[in-house]
Amino acid sequence: MRVLMLAVLLAAPVAAQVDAPPRVKLGDNRAAGLKLRWQLEEDVFTSSGQGSARVAFTLTNQGKEAIPASGWALYFNALHEPREGSVGGGFKAERVTGDLLRLVPGPEFKGLRPGESVKIEYLTGLLTNISFAPISPYVVFDDTPELGRPLGDFVAVPFTRGPQGEGRDPRLITPGQQYALDTQARDVPAGELPRVFPTAVEAEKRNGELRLQALPAVEAPAELKSEAAIASAYLAAYFDKTPAPPGAPTVRLSTGPIEGHSSKEAYELEVDAQGIRVVGASPAGVFYGLQSLRSLLPAPAPGKGLVLEALFVRDAPRFGYRGFMLDVARNFQPKQDVLRVLDLMARYKLNAFHFHLTEDEGWRLEMPSLPELVSVGSRRGHTLDSSRHLPPHWGSGAVPDRPWGSGHYTRAEYVEILRYAAARHIEVIPELEMPGHARAAIKAMEARFRERTQKGDAAAGRYLLSDPGDRSQYTSAQLYHDNVMNPALESTYAFIERVVADLVAMHKEAGVPLRNLHMGGDEVPNGVWERSPAAQDFMKQKGLKSADDLWFVFYGRVEQILRAHGIPLSGWEEIAVRKTKRDGQAVLVPNPMFGARGWRAYVWNNVPGWGAEDLAYRLANSGFEVVLCPVTNLYFDLAWNQNPEERGLDWGGYVDLRKPFQFVPYDYYRNARLDRRGQPLDPKLFVGKERLSDYGRDNIVGIQGNLWSETLGGENRLERQLLPKLLGLAERAWAKDPAWATEPDPAKSEALYNEAWSEFVNVVAKRELPRLEREGYEYRIPTPGLKAEGGAVLTSLEFQGLTLRYTTDGSEPTPKSAVVKGPIPLRGTIRVAAFDGTGRKGATASLAAP
Repeated sequence: MRVLMLAVLLAAPVAAQVDAPPRVKLGDNRAAGLKLRWQLEEDVFTSSGQGSARVAFTLTNQGKEAIPASGWALYFNALHEPREGSVGGGFKAERVTGDLLRLVPGPEFKGLRPGESVKIEYLTGLLTNISFAPISPYVVFDDTPELGRPLGDFVAVPFTRGPQGEGRDPRLITPGQQYALDTQARDVPAGELPRVFPTAVEAEKRNGELRLQALPAVEAPAELKSEAAIASAYLAAYFDKTPAPPGAPTVRLSTGPIEGHSSKEAYELEVDAQGIRVVGASPAGVFYGLQSLRSLLPAPAPGKGLVLEALFVRDAPRFGYRGFMLDVARNFQPKQDVLRVLDLMARYKLNAFHFHLTEDEGWRLEMPSLPELVSVGSRRGHTLDSSRHLPPHWGSGAVPDRPWGSGHYTRAEYVEILRYAAARHIEVIPELEMPGHARAAIKAMEARFRERTQKGDAAAGRYLLSDPGDRSQYTSAQLYHDNVMNPALESTYAFIERVVADLVAMHKEAGVPLRNLHMGGDEVPNGVWERSPAAQDFMKQKGLKSADDLWFVFYGRVEQILRAHGIPLSGWEEIAVRKTKRDGQAVLVPNPMFGARGWRAYVWNNVPGWGAEDLAYRLANSGFEVVLCPVTNLYFDLAWNQNPEERGLDWGGYVDLRKPFQFVPYDYYRNARLDRRGQPLDPKLFVGKERLSDYGRDNIVGIQGNLWSETLGGENRLERQLLPKLLGLAERAWAKDPAWATEPDPAKSEALYNEAWSEFVNVVAKRELPRLEREGYEYRIPTPGLKAEGGAVLTSLEFQGLTLRYTTDGSEPTPKSAVVKGPIPLRGTIRVAAFDGTGRKGATASLAAP
């Protein structure tokens, strides 16, 4: 799921989890005048090509009171930590927990008088983009150790860089490289583009047209009442309130078999002079037919009527499972944003919403039986021991109950989300992470235990998830040491039974039965349970050979709990594998114990060179149901490319619009072109890797895009990270294999791919993004490409339909800058940026005259 996300990014741990420092009495108003700046100074490479970034904090005392030489610390969140022994300015670095770090004054620091500054340099891992800069710093003084004082005057200076040279990571996509990428796609006239998106199985333009002067009547049986209301809502924007006269064209909705298609989501859509007819194999099919109708509608002009070309569509999805996962645990997203995501999914015919509700950093759903899960587990802020709330992570800041870090859905809100999704034929699949990634739940249940023990409750430990005597030493992928449930405790299973029962009850209240529940299962670190007295006693009783065997005991019990509610088990790929060794090397093999039980594995690990490139196919071939959600193509939290202005992570590579579009579900190796650093892949990497058998192909139930939220702590960041990548997922999930994916001749396949890409980009630019913009969605605006040629600058843009503006004096373009209408004379420094119809600006590209 998040394989070694921080363990890979963070080069070397500088300290274990630290205790609070001793209290020292100091003066007042000590942080009021502190100013903090952070900047990248330079990249440093060794002779072997290994790189580091030299960065620096500059702390300035603008107040009236001196900052003492000791008795305080500077806290911040960062994806990269200071390297051991590299910190200057008289400070030392310590890890608090997870991504929360601090700088503590050492003996060399002599204090900071008013007007003085100190520069704190250190080395860290190479910084790909602005997401790797420190965020949300605050100061804690030893005499008030529970109080975090935010630094309001803080700036992480945006950084730029040039290409790093041969043999090193490609650290930049230059304007020239972007120009070459953009110009691979040709302009396709709007009239030549497919009428329906995602691409339909059959879509035939017919003679004639439909003219509507008034809102047509919608005729539908009772079972399609919801779909009829949706049809009226889509069309209402084009008409005033005058009803259509008798004999006017109508909209007719019905269900029935669809020729040539067995899918319950198949449909037919017909538009002609008599009106609009939608037939679905089920109500879901009717709904998807209406989405295709929606894609035909032009921008509304109220009261002006509507004209549509005559058209016939017969269509069905490629996969029955077309999913999107949203992580709201690391950074919370409010209910209204979730509803907007569901609207997007419905528009693009995605039908499974994987709702990642729990994590180390947050439990986001009210459980009526266990209120501590949200009173403690959904709140973040500075803390010494996580007894009242969790520490600040991912930039959530020192003050508790701030947006993004803190927040949860009430029972009523969750029920509303379920009903909203069901009306759009989307199944909500909640996820409860366990046994790892469970720190929020563990700390909440420890808080419950302490409170009830103080009240003399004999059953205070009924839902405890941790063994108080456990002295096991481990470090999770996100650098926690206390985030794994203990499978030897009966209280652990009492907790699971309780939260599953609460979930089932909420779904029942919503009228939406809980049919699938994702139970996590990933990234349990080595070393867990080895020094837990409860675990050791349990192993002796059961004759288990190692602590690793407890994992299988755990999921056997979890399966029993779910089956009591008629729910099959789903989880990340780890639920389907066993760790072993081959020729002395660690490998993952399908687990024969669970292969025949109908478990569903969500497989993300296909990173080239990590050894699990074929894991999804091996699991499918061995009998597991598999949902493909490969990090290299469908992890939407990964940055668009290597450039500093892009937000997102990079541990699994980069994901732009091409990556989901290129994905070939049944033959991933075919179109895997780049490694995770953007370098061309050697095809030999896939020699000997397992191919998908016909039997295994039947076990691929669908594909899913994932959006993790480490970098989503800000207004509209969710949408800008999701769009337009989601459109590539929608095309691959719904439409059949494109011709280029099955063409055996490489040259012909490449030509077919380029043509399909041109068509797709034009559909996105000319149809889908303008619609989304009208509805207020904020998509990523592309960065222009620039090419110097013949004394002029040629410009390009991946998506047409936006306005390019430029300056020639090196200043930043604004909505009032000159519009690009052709080649720009190359004089001075040319800076170009794209603007959407609202004046929102994308990143700037620049080119200087020689």
